[in-house]
Amino acid sequence: MSARERWLRFWFEPSSPLSLGICRVLFFGFLLVLYVPRDFAAWGRVSSVFWEPTWLFQVLRLPLLPAPALELLQWVWKAALALSCVGLLTRLATGVAFILGAYLIGLPHCFGKIHHNEAVVVLVLGILALSRCGDAVSLDRLIRRRRDPDSRPDGPPRSGEYTWPVRMVWVVMALVFFAAGLAKLRHSGLVWVTSDNLAIMMIQNNYAKVRTDPLTMWGLVLARHGWLCRALAGATLAVELGYPLALVSRRARWLFVPASCLMVVGIRLVLGPAFEQFLVCSLFWVPWDRLVGRIRPGVASRASRAGPRVAPAGGDPG
Repeated sequence: MSARERWLRFWFEPSSPLSLGICRVLFFGFLLVLYVPRDFAAWGRVSSVFWEPTWLFQVLRLPLLPAPALELLQWVWKAALALSCVGLLTRLATGVAFILGAYLIGLPHCFGKIHHNEAVVVLVLGILALSRCGDAVSLDRLIRRRRDPDSRPDGPPRSGEYTWPVRMVWVVMALVFFAAGLAKLRHSGLVWVTSDNLAIMMIQNNYAKVRTDPLTMWGLVLARHGWLCRALAGATLAVELGYPLALVSRRARWLFVPASCLMVVGIRLVLGPAFEQFLVCSLFWVPWDRLVGRIRPGVASRASRAGPRVAPAGGDPG
């Protein structure tokens, strides 16, 4: 198989819409739980003296809106998240969720502190807004079936349209983790692993005021064992730098994706910072269609018969 064929197969190998639909439900459901309690309107009452717009806000010349306008925007955005989750008016809802989400999620970053856990959310919002993620596991699908009884009962045919959004999220996740590992090497080198850096961080985060406190006191216990902290630091660096291998190897996928999830959970337990956004984005790695097929074999058989396969433009089905 040529490099071009491998490239096309990676992005556009025909697949059923089931996995993408389930990922849509889980992703937007998580965003509802995470962001519905947040009041973005409060940022409109902060003095403009503290306004330090990020490059995106500078390029697009996005202003700091007053609190009443932010109140309206946030309720429209949260409604779009809910519609996207259940799959009602999905194309419109995901588009609105992305546009308003890019502004509202980016707003707190314009006051002097950049958080590393939310950029991935905006990127995934943009990917889903451009995709056909509402073709399965959605109210839109149920409505189409009722309006057109002659439509395919087993859903749309397998297509690369349901593959590239999932693979794009994979690439985003790989870049995020690889960039984190590369930054450690660039600014600290192997000293980040061989020194007592991680042990010191565990102690500081248990006593100093941080954005989110550690969930346990385990960090203080681990900090007593320098060799263990250095081993954990080395494992962290290895997972981050090796994560892109999951894009090209199924065996590496089984290693690095679960390891990254354990790493994120461990950070929350012993250091404090919360990166739960990475956990929900990791759900895009799960082959939901095959998992559902094992639980309900009838679903898998119908999906496998949902042909003919639709090949990508300029390529073969693979």
